[in-house]
Amino acid sequence: MPARIQIDAGETPYQSALMKHLSYFLLASATALSLATSGEGGTASENQVGPHGAQKFALIPHTGRVFNENDPNFARNVALVVKVEQRMVKEGQEITASAFAHKDGPTGTLFAVDGLRVHVTAPVDFATEPNKTAGVHITKTIPATGGKFRTVTAEATFSSFNYATAHVSVTVPGDK
Repeated sequence: MPARIQIDAGETPYQSALMKHLSYFLLASATALSLATSGEGGTASENQVGPHGAQKFALIPHTGRVFNENDPNFARNVALVVKVEQRMVKEGQEITASAFAHKDGPTGTLFAVDGLRVHVTAPVDFATEPNKTAGVHITKTIPATGGKFRTVTAEATFSSFNYATAHVSVTVPGDK
């Protein structure tokens, strides 16, 4: 009686064990690449900071050649964080916008990047100049009609040939 060949899940007997999982690997790779190249540079997360503030970050991946990860000037990913805080003062609504770059995630050590900038686009337009730094802040007071908070939108950016496009924005709704 001839020996029977057991075929695993309909696969050919000439397929190696590694090749059986190639389709899953390719699907996972395509999914990861599509998530890593979202419009805001990668994974993003937003949370509320107090009753009239918010914070959002995007994880920006390193591009190009890989360096020694023991080098303190190397970061595989940089978390670009934008934060908006507001409060009522005697003169009106005080808006403070901040941008920070953190090594390897939003709770990592601060990490200087080229061209870091924070820009408030609404309700009025004001911004910092791009600088090589790990953090920037800007504050402005605007009139508050009826003592109500107005909606504030701010964005953080940095420009570096070592990292993918870095842009993250956050909007804090005003009072109704």
